[in-house]
Amino acid sequence: MGRVRLTWTTGGVGLVLCGVMGMFQYSVFGLASAIAVAMDIVFAGAVLLFAIGLSQEASVVARRPLGTTALAVVALWPLVMRVAQPFLPTMDAATFDAGLEAYRAAESVLTTVFLVNLLVSFAAGSIAAVQIARAKVVPGPWRWAPLWALVLSAAAVVLPQLLFAVAGATGAQITAEVAILLGAVGFLARTLGLGILALVLAARTRADSVNVYPST
Repeated sequence: MGRVRLTWTTGGVGLVLCGVMGMFQYSVFGLASAIAVAMDIVFAGAVLLFAIGLSQEASVVARRPLGTTALAVVALWPLVMRVAQPFLPTMDAATFDAGLEAYRAAESVLTTVFLVNLLVSFAAGSIAAVQIARAKVVPGPWRWAPLWALVLSAAAVVLPQLLFAVAGATGAQITAEVAILLGAVGFLARTLGLGILALVLAARTRADSVNVYPST
């Protein structure tokens, strides 16, 4: 098996595994947190493998610095947020009992972290997706698939907020269910969907048939 096929097959299996773990994360009692950590680690390994590749021809960004860096951020950022999580304030009864000022301070910190997380994730994902398309290592039109998955994931975040604003309290239950469904679709698009695509492309690609366009 050529290095391209091995890279894309291994990375694809990793993304598919992430999608499967995500679907069953809360089905195994007491293991949700452990599965979430394992999922972040597998995701990071799969994305880093796609970024670096077992050879330059196997890298989906042809090992160009900007694309490789962006994919590294995409891979490692969830782990960074997981490491930071225990140090963040919580919005629980103890925080509320500490007083309004403490409650507002905790709310401000969590809101800031939430926005930073969205900004970094979207920016790194956008740069990585564009660089994958520009590298032209992945056959067209599938080189645009990461961008499609990113748009779908962004829509899964934005649309529920708009629905909550429109529906108000009367439609909160239905809106929450729609939000969960959209979140699941967005998650599966960037894990299971891209993973299956990588496996299909790996099966159709020979190591000597991939063209790498030099950086201009």
